[in-house]
Amino acid sequence: MKYSGAEIIIKLLERQGIATVAGIPGGANLPIYDRLYESSIEHILVRHEQGAGFIAQGMARATGKAAVCFATSGPGATNLLTAIADAKLDSIPVIAITGQVPTSYLGTDAFQEVDTYGLTLPITKHNFLVRSAKELLTVIPEAFKIAESGRPGPVAIDIPKDVQLAEIEIGAWPEPGRREALSAVDEPCLKRITKMIAEAKRPLLYIGGGIVQANAHKLLYEFAKKNSLPVTSTLMGLGCFPPEDPLYLGMLGMHGARFTNLILNEADLLLAFGVRFDDRATGNIKKFCPRTKIVHIDIDQAEIDKIK
Repeated sequence: MKYSGAEIIIKLLERQGIATVAGIPGGANLPIYDRLYESSIEHILVRHEQGAGFIAQGMARATGKAAVCFATSGPGATNLLTAIADAKLDSIPVIAITGQVPTSYLGTDAFQEVDTYGLTLPITKHNFLVRSAKELLTVIPEAFKIAESGRPGPVAIDIPKDVQLAEIEIGAWPEPGRREALSAVDEPCLKRITKMIAEAKRPLLYIGGGIVQANAHKLLYEFAKKNSLPVTSTLMGLGCFPPEDPLYLGMLGMHGARFTNLILNEADLLLAFGVRFDDRATGNIKKFCPRTKIVHIDIDQAEIDKIK
């Protein structure tokens, strides 16, 4: 059976379990909207594409799964950039699907043509410029897999109008994209950490948004209580640990409590879980816990030893 590129997009989103999208229709993504009209997917019509991006962020934060926003080419796509950049910095799985001028017009400065691929390259986890309807069968499931695997983040898919209109035969649909399984735990490393905790006189837990992303607040609480570990949090980690608990020291950093920052510098072991050691939390990094042993655990290998 033949399907247009636009039909393929909507069908793959349905198979992915997407129930709601946010966006604004325009000339370069109208074929997608024509097919969306026939779908069970609910559409939230926003007044500005940035709003669509942040609505998608909200859905992703609430569900822990990738959410979708739509925009047309040119100003529609550029209006999404702030929301996409924010999703990258906050590790939120958002799929931004933008319309683009036909492939034969790419690079000609056609009406409402901007280099969406180039603009989104530094602010996404990955991005795609789709060149054929057949590519959609690979790109869309892969986008969801990338957005949700490891450290979550946004993925941009730029789709020219002629790709949306092109028809191809489809015999079998691809499986929905799923997050990759995490690698096995390093048992010897865990044993070393356990020994360090047992030997420490003033250990302290420093937690961040990674705990939220991993939905690990219950495990964190059990770990802290079992080992009697005081807990301090970044802004992104607020809510991971009960604020009324005697072990909770509040937020650290330039907007945190003074006593929390003083206690940090007295710790002999700092267990940093799901944090980035950003400047708002640490201040002058050379003066942050200068005599403290630090154990940094994060899902993103690139964060280890990047700053501290």
